[in-house]
Amino acid sequence: MLARQSVLALFAAALLGLAGCASQKEPAEQALAAIEKTLEGSGAQVQKYLPERHQEIEARVTALREALVREDYGRVVKDAPQVTDLLRRAVADSAIRRAQARVELEAEWAELVKSMPAMIRAMDRKIAVQGGRPPAGMDQAGWKAMISSYDAARDAWGRSAAEMTNANFEDTVLAGRDARAKIGAMMETLGVKPS
Repeated sequence: MLARQSVLALFAAALLGLAGCASQKEPAEQALAAIEKTLEGSGAQVQKYLPERHQEIEARVTALREALVREDYGRVVKDAPQVTDLLRRAVADSAIRRAQARVELEAEWAELVKSMPAMIRAMDRKIAVQGGRPPAGMDQAGWKAMISSYDAARDAWGRSAAEMTNANFEDTVLAGRDARAKIGAMMETLGVKPS
């Protein structure tokens, strides 16, 4: 009789355990779905501006997914609030970092607009003065290659300045930065100063 009661008690405990797991399935699925929705909407921003934190969050979300597959709903329910909090803070911090980056890019753009015309004037003058002859220490092929590179960088700068919109602002600044670096390197090679 005692053995039969023990078996029934174990059976009842197992059923309660299964019922407990089943009752946590829906909250676990909902918690993970909410996290994934936030990650889908803001994950790219977090990845761009806070890549290390994005990696940490992705690892935690992967662990939640794996726990859900193993039907370890209790683990998902227990860990999801921490992951949600990490994600929420990362989204807020990445928005702040994005705003800071925008301010930095605007300052860089203002500097580019100020410095590039003088650099281009100086290089155009140097090329005109050379009259097709290479400068001392440079052969004709090297001079032609430099002029070709300069023309490409100057044209890239012109396109960037002409085609800039709010939507492509970051790409425009990066293109301008690249053009300035290329022209600046040529000026240094030739000993040309901005005018």
